[in-house]
Amino acid sequence: MRPSSSSPHKSGMFSMPLYLLLILLLAGCAQEGPGESAPESPATVEVKRTNVVVETVTTRDLRELLTLPGSLEAWEDLLLAAEIDGPVRWRGPQEGERVQVGEPLLRIDSDSRQAALDRARSEAELRTVSRDRLRRLRDEKLISPQEYDNAAAAQDAAAAELRQAQVALEKSTLYAPINGVLDKWLVDRGEYVTAGMAVAELVQVDRLKVLLEVPEKDVGFLTLGEKVSLTPAQVNQTGGEEFSGEVIHLAYKADPLTRTYTAKVEVANGGGRLRPGMIVRVSALRRELPGAIAIPLHAVVDQEGRKLVYVAEDGTARQRDVRLGSVIDGRVVVEAGLSPGEALLVKGQHLVNDGSPIVIVEP
Repeated sequence: MRPSSSSPHKSGMFSMPLYLLLILLLAGCAQEGPGESAPESPATVEVKRTNVVVETVTTRDLRELLTLPGSLEAWEDLLLAAEIDGPVRWRGPQEGERVQVGEPLLRIDSDSRQAALDRARSEAELRTVSRDRLRRLRDEKLISPQEYDNAAAAQDAAAAELRQAQVALEKSTLYAPINGVLDKWLVDRGEYVTAGMAVAELVQVDRLKVLLEVPEKDVGFLTLGEKVSLTPAQVNQTGGEEFSGEVIHLAYKADPLTRTYTAKVEVANGGGRLRPGMIVRVSALRRELPGAIAIPLHAVVDQEGRKLVYVAEDGTARQRDVRLGSVIDGRVVVEAGLSPGEALLVKGQHLVNDGSPIVIVEP
């Protein structure tokens, strides 16, 4: 039987299309690549926004203060000296005690001075009696005028000796010339001192003074009689009691080295809570700023010499150039560039640019 010739022909016709189809399918898979997907639609892309904190810009009345450092000094700081020579026989108050004007502090050889005074007084009394007796004899023409003149001269000399002895006795006792505190003794009891030798230190503390060095740019803000406040420096503490003072002197001439003007402030210290040597801060009113805009200092962005801030507008950050003034209590006065009611960026402002999308997370 003859084999059919149509079987091989039919097999070739069906196998060729299947092969081509397989090649096309593999080529399509190779073009797409593993893990790739079709690009997203522009409507599905999410815009990245920066989280910020804002503060509403407001106006307020401000007082700008001039604050200068200084140290308290005693109103009078006296170094008392002996006026006569001799040993110290007595010392009165103890160091640190308050004394009143006229109170005796120390006596120098007062016993011998008293004895000298007694002798001088007796001699003066004797010379006075002798002069008076000779005056009567002269009047009766019983003695010559020369004898009376000699007696009168002797009485005058005795009177001078008496006055000198009285002064020496007075100087043997050292009296307090002011109300104050006996700060320190410089001699001991029994020690021999000479005239002019320092024996004690006395300070007046019921009122004190502060000497301030005022810069040239600030001297125009101080006036004589102006009331100021003083706050003692606190060590490891916050705050501090405030005291009042008054400007009683302001130099007209600047120091040639420091170019500052010396101001003297008087401070009442009746309670004795202040002490000479304490460091204080003196504050005086420089000027008042009614209706001023003041913002946190950290809200300002310094960009190549420009002072910038950012405000929130419709979900975006908007840049503002500002002109700044004084810094008062950690806030800087804005003289131009901001308006009341605007939402100022106080956190996140360094992460945005003009027009950057933002999200307010804390008003």
